[in-house]
Amino acid sequence: MQYCGGQTARLGEYLYGVGSRGAARLRRAAGEHDVPAGTSLEGFLVTYVSLYRRWRPQTFDDIIGQAHVVRTLRNAISTGRTTHAYLFAGPRGTGKTSTARVLAKALNCANGPTPDPCGECVSCLGIREGTAMDVIEVDAASNRGIDEIRDLREKVMYAPTQGRYKVYIIDEAHMLTPQAFNALLKTLEEPPPHAVFVLATTQAESIIPTIQSRCQRFDFGRLTVSDLAAHVARVAQAQSISIDPDAARLVARRADGSARDALGLLEQASAWSPHVTVESVLSLLGVSDFDILTRFAAALADDQPGQVFQIIQEAVDSGADMRQFLQDLILHFRNMLVAKECPGRPELTDVPEAAYSALTRQAASLSRDHLIRVLGALSEGEAQLRRSFNPRLALEVTVAGLYAPPEQPTQELQPAAPAPQQRQAPAAQPARAATRAATRAAKPAAAESEGGGRFSGITEAQWQQALARIKPASALLEAFLKDVGSVRVEGDLVRIVFDPAWAVHAQKVSEPDSKRLIAQALGEVLGRNVRCESTAARVEARKESPALQPSAAGKSGSPGVDFADMPEVQAAIELFNPREIKTITD
Repeated sequence: MQYCGGQTARLGEYLYGVGSRGAARLRRAAGEHDVPAGTSLEGFLVTYVSLYRRWRPQTFDDIIGQAHVVRTLRNAISTGRTTHAYLFAGPRGTGKTSTARVLAKALNCANGPTPDPCGECVSCLGIREGTAMDVIEVDAASNRGIDEIRDLREKVMYAPTQGRYKVYIIDEAHMLTPQAFNALLKTLEEPPPHAVFVLATTQAESIIPTIQSRCQRFDFGRLTVSDLAAHVARVAQAQSISIDPDAARLVARRADGSARDALGLLEQASAWSPHVTVESVLSLLGVSDFDILTRFAAALADDQPGQVFQIIQEAVDSGADMRQFLQDLILHFRNMLVAKECPGRPELTDVPEAAYSALTRQAASLSRDHLIRVLGALSEGEAQLRRSFNPRLALEVTVAGLYAPPEQPTQELQPAAPAPQQRQAPAAQPARAATRAATRAAKPAAAESEGGGRFSGITEAQWQQALARIKPASALLEAFLKDVGSVRVEGDLVRIVFDPAWAVHAQKVSEPDSKRLIAQALGEVLGRNVRCESTAARVEARKESPALQPSAAGKSGSPGVDFADMPEVQAAIELFNPREIKTITD
């Protein structure tokens, strides 16, 4: 605060001479509004007023992005159909409280009630300056108890002092306690004729139904990027702030539908640099540059983990917040998905128009399933990042599972010890031996046709049928299951194994809802009830071991038993992957 011109005594004389409008003129001179030409102010206190306060809507025409609310209220005032209680619900910074003040002006204006308040009468000036005794603003976040509401109920019965109506604006109304709501209920149901209540809230679902039923509800929507960008450009021009159109659009996007946040970012950016550009806004907000996001996506698509981690290192060296960097990555891949699914629609993306062509080219080089898979993994990683004490490590672990795992070399098994001499099977067994030989001969071909032995107890066609049944319920789960390492059906148990590089996928599949969907789909395909489990283990290509020879069991002359075909032996082989199998005989 700074004293400008004149002496303290002369300031007092001036304020005394201008009468009741001295405070209003003083504030206008301080910068809330332009001072008319020729106005002489010998001395006054100059205080800086934030942009969002300076440009707070003063009439219905100043309210942006809420045409449905403005039209309804104007028509109600014009026809004399205003009600006693309103509920304004919507996100922050969308004009709820400002609209309530404009409504109070319209009801108490000297020329009204009118949808176009003059802004110059005592009532309008008092409401604008916050000094009107007939407009009471209650902050329910700090005055939420029953005692405060009881005090309000007692005072509401008194007639207004200057205007026609006493207008109560209860901000953050959802913060009231249940006891306070119940105390307010009777007053809202049968208020005095001079009282109007406006409840403003960002969480309408927290307002008890009995209160909502006694109010006219208006839902305030988030402001569009185009409306906010135009508003930012208009304010910047009026305040002599130089800003690029792309920078104004970036400020609007980062405001997330809030006019107050948009003007706050504009004010901050203008203090950062005399000429507001996209680069200065990005530097101010700590948002990742479009180029680094593009390089990250390209390295990920080309299976270059070294380049991926190098880009993360660059982000760390530049001082970027890892949580913000991950959010920027999610937004970038979302934009690519939108550009791929809706070509030629730059307004649906969150990038400047100059970068849209580069975004579409990169999106065209990636598959839809890849984008969905990356978005799902990054979203899962964001939740883990919030809880991590080391955000960088959590980010690196997340992105490590995004690129395709490298091909694993085939592990050579040690030759098994020579099996005992097979006893000649009885003549009654030639058909069984022939069937067994044919089955073993068919295994390599089946493994080749089914992706290198990925499936056991189920065919690839049956697996694809199950995926088709899962997709309508969860497209993300269906995309994750496409990267499965192996699927083995053993009785009523389905074992789904992922490579360790896809541990995030295994975690998603292990969730109860996911296992329920998989079991239901496989049960419909296989025709029986099954249960499933998911693990992450190294999936390696295996060569078929020499067939175990049937050993002599029991007494002489009894038929040979092929232990290799026994389910217990097969399960042991799968579990322990032994390099040497010993045959035990009686």
